[in-house]
Amino acid sequence: MSAAPLRIGVIVEGPDDARTVPGLVDRVLLDAVPALAGKLDEARTFRGIDASAPFVTWSAVDEEVRRHPVPRRHGHFGGRPAIEDARTAVLALRCFVAQEPQPAAVLMVRDSDGKPQERRRGLEQAREDFPWPFQVLLGVAHPMRECWVLAGFIPQTKEETASLADLRRELGFDPSARSDELDASSKTAKRSPKRVLGILLRGDGEREARCWTATDLGHLRGRGKDNGLAAFLGEVEARLAPLFSDRPPR
Repeated sequence: MSAAPLRIGVIVEGPDDARTVPGLVDRVLLDAVPALAGKLDEARTFRGIDASAPFVTWSAVDEEVRRHPVPRRHGHFGGRPAIEDARTAVLALRCFVAQEPQPAAVLMVRDSDGKPQERRRGLEQAREDFPWPFQVLLGVAHPMRECWVLAGFIPQTKEETASLADLRRELGFDPSARSDELDASSKTAKRSPKRVLGILLRGDGEREARCWTATDLGHLRGRGKDNGLAAFLGEVEARLAPLFSDRPPR
């Protein structure tokens, strides 16, 4: 009889992130553990704090805490004040601790909104706050999730090639190669990742998904060095993949 699927908790910004992040996780798992090919759905499942949901958003953590009472986190972290999302992240992790059964790992992925170091350090404070009974993986998309998608964009048609060339002339750089230089402060700004992605993919969700499901992992890591994607993929490979290597599905 095969082992039960490993439960992976997911905390993200919203539904779009909840498509991209698990998809990237699966790519790394399949690359690192070839025995998972064709068996992913039997090997892992994604869930939120509410076990019936596949993810929880950062904005919903407080509501979930009211439904699943856990102690509030006060005071300093390692002698330093809390940074950014540290306290919210700890509360979310405590909710996952209270689950039965507990997850094997929890993914905490956040947009940087122009503050990549602060957001990262806040999540690290939460991870280091307690010897959690599961792996905790961190991701900071700089400046936002759309930049991780852009890192996987390779023109497939004449129209896409022309659109990218137009954007390179307008912006003065290739937004797929240097997505970290885009600006998340306004959706309509010239350097908005949402605007750039909209011009390139014209709202085609299936084409967008191919940017992270079909593009070579080496390409994603190379283009994701400065936007947080490479670091997140590294966390999945180092912290999550070994859990599956130790118990490949039968």
